[in-house]
Amino acid sequence: MRLKESILYLPGIIGQDTNQVVVQKRIIVYTTILMSAAGVIWAILYFLFSEPYPAVIPISYSVFSLLNLLGLYIGKNYRSFRFIQLLLTLFLPVLLMISLGGFISGSAVVLWGLITPIGALLCCPFRQALYWFAGYVMLVIISGFVQPYIRLGNNLPDSFILSFFVVNIVVVSSVVFFLLNYFVGQKDKIIDLIRKNSELEHAYLKQEVILQQSEKLATLGKLSAGLAHELNNPASAAKRGAEQLRDILGKLQNAHFRLGEISLSELQIMIIENMNKLILEKSRKPVELDPLRRNDLEFEIEKILENSGIKNAWEHSPVIVNLGLTKEELTELISNFSNLEFPVIIDLLGSNHSALTLLEEINHGSTRISEIVKALKSYTYMDQAPVQSIDIHEGLDNTLVMLRSQLRMGINVIREYSPNLPRITAYGSELNQVWTNIIDNAITAMGGKGKLILRTYAKDQWLFVDIVDSGPGIPEDVQSKIFDPFFTTKAPGEGTGLGLNISYNVVTKKHHGDLSVYSKPGETCFRVKLPLNNNAVSHKQKEEKVYKDQ
Repeated sequence: MRLKESILYLPGIIGQDTNQVVVQKRIIVYTTILMSAAGVIWAILYFLFSEPYPAVIPISYSVFSLLNLLGLYIGKNYRSFRFIQLLLTLFLPVLLMISLGGFISGSAVVLWGLITPIGALLCCPFRQALYWFAGYVMLVIISGFVQPYIRLGNNLPDSFILSFFVVNIVVVSSVVFFLLNYFVGQKDKIIDLIRKNSELEHAYLKQEVILQQSEKLATLGKLSAGLAHELNNPASAAKRGAEQLRDILGKLQNAHFRLGEISLSELQIMIIENMNKLILEKSRKPVELDPLRRNDLEFEIEKILENSGIKNAWEHSPVIVNLGLTKEELTELISNFSNLEFPVIIDLLGSNHSALTLLEEINHGSTRISEIVKALKSYTYMDQAPVQSIDIHEGLDNTLVMLRSQLRMGINVIREYSPNLPRITAYGSELNQVWTNIIDNAITAMGGKGKLILRTYAKDQWLFVDIVDSGPGIPEDVQSKIFDPFFTTKAPGEGTGLGLNISYNVVTKKHHGDLSVYSKPGETCFRVKLPLNNNAVSHKQKEEKVYKDQ
């Protein structure tokens, strides 16, 4: 059973009290009861030795103390009870000493006044305890001044005075000793608590690093799946193009051999050169036609080629259409060559077009792969310092590249970038993780379909990034919890509950900014606020370096 629960029957104890406060209240209440009982015994002894006036003082103390306890029980005002009790304990010894004839005759009873500052030190703030101690010192000094003017002697036997003198010294000294022992024990507990807190802090920091790494790995795993798809498409296209190009080069080489067997006029050579230029141009920018129109043109061209003695007309008709030649232009081209020459020419032009088109596809695929790798390297800030001057727009765009496979499903991305947004000093890779976490959550919330707005602007020495989605919104009772660790609304196994917590810590603790959310049905906005002044982040980097060196 807890300490508070075991003594809630004591007057003045309330449910909000900590264990330490309960102990303090317990001590002063029990001390009051004991000293009240001692006051009664004290008074009886004085009456027995014919000292009625000194006897009134301890009995009055007992009566007032009991009334004070009753007031505490009824009014539950502990502070008033404490003040009155300390005041009674401060003045009782001085009055008793004066009534008994001074320091010696009073058996050094003034020492009991020391209980007041000690009790105040135990139960009050230090400043209040200091005031009580000053009051005790002043009363001792006053007692010294009034000593010559008070009556000397009393009816108490010398043995009684000596016994009380010893008792006063021993009891007060014992109280001081045990209270000092209590404070020393508290000091040792505090030191041990500080040590344990330090160990827990280091363990927490270590665990936080592990959790951040786990979240990064989870994010990396999610990105890897998308990147694998993004890289696979252009890689497959480049591989397929290279395999097809091998066959086309054979056909192109054969066409050149056949071309060398026939004699062409200068006009015919010029026509072939012009066609090759047209082929080079169209391989980079083919003619755009709707499927139905393209199919009709290919059918018409195929008939013309068949009538000209071309056996594999179905292979060459798409080439003629891609070059943008009309039926009239094709007929004119055919008229410049004999029936033996044109099949060779059309094979040459068709193979050349196919080869250049495949080269363009390979170039496009390899360029796309290069762009993804470049974006990935920039996204992770590989081989770069953790803190540096970064372009927020570049980080957002690289994040979109990483999440392209998810965005492709039906999400319209709208960039509302400020044209003059300044660069800031920041942890680039960790900010990119923030963008990834928020955008990925937005994609999940929208179910893969909707509108995603990325908005940036600067205002009053702050840089703002708003990430807005058209999802169903976040319920009000959830909004206050979304940055808590391990809190997630996703199904078990779909989220760690650390993404937004880590994002919040990255923004607020590492960059001294702010991350907030505003949500209503149909619109949710995560707002990242970062300082334009880089001094805070730079100072943080120095602190981390010193910590690592230690």
